[in-house]
Amino acid sequence: MLLPDTDGVPITRPQWNPPPHLEARFSRRRSRRSGTHSPGQTILTASNLATTRRQTLLEARKSLLRARAQHVDKVRRSRADSHEAVSERLLALQASMHAAQESRDAILKKIAASCSTEVAKAKRTAVEMRKKRERETNALRESFEERMVEAQRRRDQVLRERGRKRKERGSSAGSKGREDMAADVKKAGKKEEEDRAVRRIQRAWRGARDRRIVTDFVALGLTIESVRDADFMDVSTRFQNEDVIRATSKLLTRCGLLEGIEGVEGAVEKCCRTFLSAYLILGHPGEVLSNDGEKEKALITRSKDLLIAFESFLSSPSFPPPDALYNAWSEFSTAFDTWKSRDSEIFIQTMVAQYAELDLIWQKVKDDTTGGVAEDFKEGIRENQLLLLVRIRRLAGDRTRDLIRTAVKESRRTRLPRKEKRDTKPREVPSSNATTVSTTPAAGTSAPPPTSPQVPPASAQHVEPRVGFDSVASGDDGLMSNRQIIHELSLDKDFRLQPRKRSRLEQMVEDTAKAAFWTTMREDIAEGKLEKWIPTLAETVRSKLLRLLDPKGSFHRAVAESMDIDLIAQQCHNGSYDHEKLLSYVLDLLPKICSPARDEDVKALIEDQGDYISRLQKLLDVLEAMQLDHANFLLMISAPQVVPEAIPYERRLFTADLEAGRTSLDKTRIWLLTAKHQLPPNSTAKDIHTHAFLNLLFGLSPLSPDEIPETFHLDHHRLRDTRDTLRSVILGGAIVLTVKTLLRRDVRGSWKELKSCVAALLKSSPPSSTAEIATAVRRFIEETTATPVNTLDAVRTAVTRILERGTADPVVRVVCNRVRGFVRERLLASNSQDRVRLASTAGETLTGWGVGEWVGGVGGTVERVGRWIEVDKGVSGGFYNNILEG
Repeated sequence: MLLPDTDGVPITRPQWNPPPHLEARFSRRRSRRSGTHSPGQTILTASNLATTRRQTLLEARKSLLRARAQHVDKVRRSRADSHEAVSERLLALQASMHAAQESRDAILKKIAASCSTEVAKAKRTAVEMRKKRERETNALRESFEERMVEAQRRRDQVLRERGRKRKERGSSAGSKGREDMAADVKKAGKKEEEDRAVRRIQRAWRGARDRRIVTDFVALGLTIESVRDADFMDVSTRFQNEDVIRATSKLLTRCGLLEGIEGVEGAVEKCCRTFLSAYLILGHPGEVLSNDGEKEKALITRSKDLLIAFESFLSSPSFPPPDALYNAWSEFSTAFDTWKSRDSEIFIQTMVAQYAELDLIWQKVKDDTTGGVAEDFKEGIRENQLLLLVRIRRLAGDRTRDLIRTAVKESRRTRLPRKEKRDTKPREVPSSNATTVSTTPAAGTSAPPPTSPQVPPASAQHVEPRVGFDSVASGDDGLMSNRQIIHELSLDKDFRLQPRKRSRLEQMVEDTAKAAFWTTMREDIAEGKLEKWIPTLAETVRSKLLRLLDPKGSFHRAVAESMDIDLIAQQCHNGSYDHEKLLSYVLDLLPKICSPARDEDVKALIEDQGDYISRLQKLLDVLEAMQLDHANFLLMISAPQVVPEAIPYERRLFTADLEAGRTSLDKTRIWLLTAKHQLPPNSTAKDIHTHAFLNLLFGLSPLSPDEIPETFHLDHHRLRDTRDTLRSVILGGAIVLTVKTLLRRDVRGSWKELKSCVAALLKSSPPSSTAEIATAVRRFIEETTATPVNTLDAVRTAVTRILERGTADPVVRVVCNRVRGFVRERLLASNSQDRVRLASTAGETLTGWGVGEWVGGVGGTVERVGRWIEVDKGVSGGFYNNILEG
């Protein structure tokens, strides 16, 4: 409070605020002392200051509350339109909860029905064991009573006999008889005392033995609390200790829980481990139980009942233990076996898939002797396969051989390249001095020595590799060019040409055009217009035949001279052409030059009795197939010389395109720099290249041509196919994982039927709509499982949400990130040991994520992408380094 000084300068004095009751007293005194004040005069007191501050605080609080009320009103108005959506979500949630309850009730009924037999059997076994112990006890008691009765009878008989003898001997012998009788009685009493002492000693020994057994187990300190406080791995290791197993087996045997299995090898130890598992289940349920299903909950309940009964017995041990312990052990064993049987099947399937994956790796590298690749993989694969074999045999027993044989056979059939079982190698074709094909009689033919296609020797450096069939693979007739073929060989040394796959629309257009073409030809030939069609078709047949022969061979020259197109055209003009001459010549020639795989087609063509046009049409089809066989044969014999020079050849051609200005690296630069900015600054070039590569492969939307770098100009179809495959894995995995969760199934369990259904829907041609896929999945669930209608509707809604939202859906995003991380880890493996290790654990990893059904698809994609990255780095690695360093 500031008061004016005498000099007019304000001075500051300490301010003191009295309590309210003192302030009121001071105020009354001042008012009496000063009298009345003028209306305009204001008395500045501590009370007035407090009131002012209170009013200020109240006004500030009112302003804050008013602002909050306005904000709440604003939010309420903004959400006024969403009440219906909230109501719908609430109704959907209630329906889902109701469906979940119905599903839970149905599952509980099913479990109760399936376990009733086992429970009844366990109860019967417990009752029989109890009755057996009672019979044994009663028999022992009756035997003891019989011995006592027999002893009393003998005693009485001895006494009677002695009394009779005493009477016969008279009084003279009375004293001696009494002495003998006393001695016998003393001897019998001594025998009885010895028997009582023996029984007492035996009872004391048994009690000491039982106390020692109980003390040894209690000394282990096994309680639910101690197990919960200890580390899971430490407890697991301790439970494998021989001392723990020995103490547990002695106690369980004394309790009668192991009756009937003492003579079975390994059965006692197995039961002891099962009993100790109850402590782990209650102490560390998260580590032991990977799921939260009904069977797991039942197992936890049974474990709790068993340990409560067991600890109650330990608090006051008495043998035999109460019936509650027998019943709890029987129920726990049944629940544990039920739970373990399901998990065992999952583990067996996972390990069998890992074994098959290692077998596939070996099948693909065993013939690769370059750089000792096969030897590097051999030891690692063999060691991991032996380890898996031991584990599988431990769980599957005698089924191990059949399971592994079936899995290996199936994986080889579906994932290894299919080798042509038929012999597609063209026969050695003799040259022939054939006469001209015309309507005049033909002269005889002779066969010169056979010739084989010219295979270029291994080219030196800077020499372009050639595959020996430029005329076949030059890009004409829709076939691949040499550059494309060499690129495919660098990726797969066993690459073979295949007929071009056409879409349904393309096939329909082609069939319509062919039908119109042959119909028009048939009509014109019927009208006598031979010159319009026959010479052109004869030239087509002649050119296709010449492509199948060595241009430098004599047989090629003979065929070129025999089929005189000018003479055929002249005969057509004069109306003297005989089509049987041409067909007979060609049909006689085909069996000599075709491969054994085409013998049946050629034989069917020779025996065909149709009209000339239909036979000519089939002839052209057979020639196309023979031309493909011939090209693949030349490709096979040229591949050993082509593959070593493929990467340098591609690099030189791409460099030439850059220097000539036919292409650029603009899109490649954007592609690499984008990946570089997405990684930490200290990332290596290999990490950046792999990350950029994965950016091209992972995505749910199709790639546009502007997004594909120039270095992938030969891989557009491969990018599209690989991206579609990974899209199917991601969306399919998310759908199957969601369906398993909604149906309360173990996500680790394999559901191959659902996987096949979803994969077929995602890869259907033409593509299925979102509604069609969701409806088809719902129909499949309805037909294969007993599921409530509400759950089926929830499945359809979930599938629709996944397909519409894509990576915006959390399940899809999690699956995509996990699969991408898994693929990246395998691609960055630096040596064969790491590759084998990651391949052997691939099944376990993907199964734990709930996408175990796609192990084969992901593994095959990783292998193809790994080789693809190596080739791309070999061809364009220098350009990539220049971009990253610049």
